Amino acid sequence: MHSKALTTMDINYRQELQKARQAIEGLERTGQPSTISAYWEVCCGDVLVAEENAQEMNRVWENASLAKELLDIAAYLEGFDHMLDKLNTAISRMIVVLYDHPLLTLRLLEFQLQVLHRIEAQHDHELGETEEVEQKIRLYRHNIDCADKGDFDNIHPIGHLKNDPIEWSAEYESNIDEAHRKIYAQLEDLPRGMGFCFAYWHAKQQVLKEDYDIEWKTPSQMNPGVMFD
Repeated sequence: MHSKALTTMDINYRQELQKARQAIEGLERTGQPSTISAYWEVCCGDVLVAEENAQEMNRVWENASLAKELLDIAAYLEGFDHMLDKLNTAISRMIVVLYDHPLLTLRLLEFQLQVLHRIEAQHDHELGETEEVEQKIRLYRHNIDCADKGDFDNIHPIGHLKNDPIEWSAEYESNIDEAHRKIYAQLEDLPRGMGFCFAYWHAKQQVLKEDYDIEWKTPSQMNPGVMFD
């Protein structure tokens, strides 16, 4: 796949990922270098396709399944010291493009922390990145716990802009991928430029309410006075 270092090249990532998946069909997860490399190719493909989906603002509903595939294979590859830095990079990049999935993101963060601890033990020194991941894990656990209890007022925002706290709920996460399929089907012919966000928010609000009975507030509603384009 020419992606062992997760580089960006002018290739069809989706097609290459499918080839990588075919290459590991029936392949026992052993310590053979060729086997490790074959499974790593799938991890690279998962990340690159997820990033492409996010960049193109399309097929984002695929990213959760890509993240789950990455986690499954990463749990095997984590047993090999020489793969730890690569896995840390892959997990970090997947987290960036995994939207609307707090529970799954927490799983990625917890796995990343495990990898970082392995790297620290390997090199006998602490990493600044570890503390950052630990802070994120605490925040995610707090917000998810609040959402589970219906205590949305005590959910802490991530970043400067506020999102609707309902996005931390299990109900929202379990329905959002199916909802996104419907939303993007409505917006299929709309250019991804100025004004797309407003069209997306409107469609999302409508689909979540009508099909899932989820009341969702748009970023413009959550951040009055902030100019969005």
